Amino acid sequence: MALFRGEDNVKALDGREMPLMKVISETLRYIADKAIEKLKDQLGEEIVKKEKLRWVLTVPALWSEKMKMFMRKAAVEAGIVKSWNSDKLWLCLEPEGASIQCREDIEEDELREKMTKGSIILVLDCGGGTVDITVSKLKCSPNEAFLSEEVLPSSGGCEWGSKYVDMNFEKFLKNFFDPSIYDYYTKNASSRFEILQHFELLKKKFIPDSSSGYRLQLSYLSECLNTKKLRELTEKYNKKVDKKYQVQVKGSSCIYLSQDLMLSFFKPLVEKIQAKVHELLEQTKKKEGYSAKFIFMVGGFSESPYLKSEIKKKFQNQETTVLIPKRPLISVIRGACMFGLNPRIITSRIAKKTYGINTLTVFDPNRHPEKKKVLIEGEEFCEDVFDVFVKKNQSVRVDELVNKIYCPVRARQSIMRIIIYCTDSTEVEFVDEPGVSKLGELSIDLGKAIQGDKTVTVTMRFGATSIMVTVTNKRGEARNCEFKFDSK
Repeated sequence: MALFRGEDNVKALDGREMPLMKVISETLRYIADKAIEKLKDQLGEEIVKKEKLRWVLTVPALWSEKMKMFMRKAAVEAGIVKSWNSDKLWLCLEPEGASIQCREDIEEDELREKMTKGSIILVLDCGGGTVDITVSKLKCSPNEAFLSEEVLPSSGGCEWGSKYVDMNFEKFLKNFFDPSIYDYYTKNASSRFEILQHFELLKKKFIPDSSSGYRLQLSYLSECLNTKKLRELTEKYNKKVDKKYQVQVKGSSCIYLSQDLMLSFFKPLVEKIQAKVHELLEQTKKKEGYSAKFIFMVGGFSESPYLKSEIKKKFQNQETTVLIPKRPLISVIRGACMFGLNPRIITSRIAKKTYGINTLTVFDPNRHPEKKKVLIEGEEFCEDVFDVFVKKNQSVRVDELVNKIYCPVRARQSIMRIIIYCTDSTEVEFVDEPGVSKLGELSIDLGKAIQGDKTVTVTMRFGATSIMVTVTNKRGEARNCEFKFDSK
């Protein structure tokens, strides 16, 4: 995704632009400084040392390795850690953090007792931009510390968060206003912010089938929108829409949004969320023989009364209980803190794709196509071979390491270039097959120290929240390698 290239600019509501990396890193720097300041006030300056702190950054479950690397680099830019692979920096998948905390939030003894070992939990993390979903199986009894393993690869959709309700609302405004007023609205950051903030309050109290409409304050546009103009716009708008979507003028600067109009902002997104949850529940039942016992709803969007009611209406039954913590907005943060104290609280994860590297192997005319044959220093090799490290949907333990030994094919070779590929296929032979894409690459300096035996061991760790790679030579010298991710 181009959005996560550090050289890209992002635009503020007032039109100003700044590199995305700068925005994220400075935000992290500010938050970190405030956190340290607070800790020092509470614990004492002599106890709180920045270099001894473990930092946990939460990320959506759907993020690619490139996006996760972006956040690691942002943490370095912010001065939180010295290197992207520091053991003081951990990434926590947001729905996983939520699942950890949700069990702790349950106060009813009856419900806690139902969370037995083997119970399946679906976490529906509905945030501002994304909706992430994880399905995990408890590996602990009700009175034991939280422990779980992933059942299905994390899933969700980037266009289902609450900000897309805002986008649907702004589509209405574009249709309601004339071009000059809408242009003023988009370019006047303070007015736009105030209207969106007011709409945020309407979102949080929206419940269908309520008799009254929803009062929207437009006084923030007083420079270009008076009462007369507002009535003209209302009359014009109501003529071109169905009666159920019509609005009413209230007072000098307010309009009332109908139930059906408000519903139109929410419904397309809620239906997508419901469809995805249903799909994952069916996949879980097919794989495990039984469905999820609990659905945890977390994230800011989960505070929406409408979304909560629709999820409960669709999925709550004798088999499944839908639970919403008291403070769904901060469940992820609290769970991330627990994850930071014990990162192995999640025992395993499911690989989202098949990962491997581009290698050369001795050419076999009975197995390899002739077009793949290359001659290197008098020997025949097959090029573009996809050497698999882990397959899609494979369960990988958090502490499980996948090791492969490689040797350069050229006698004078001093640099070994390793290219990492991924695919949705579980049966892949060559890196140029359809559906195979380049994830990134790393170069290994073989150095003068290993002129004799240049074999290296490449170790990939997949069970953590991001891929980590270590390369070790015959002398036992280990090097952590950074991916140069493609910009695609």
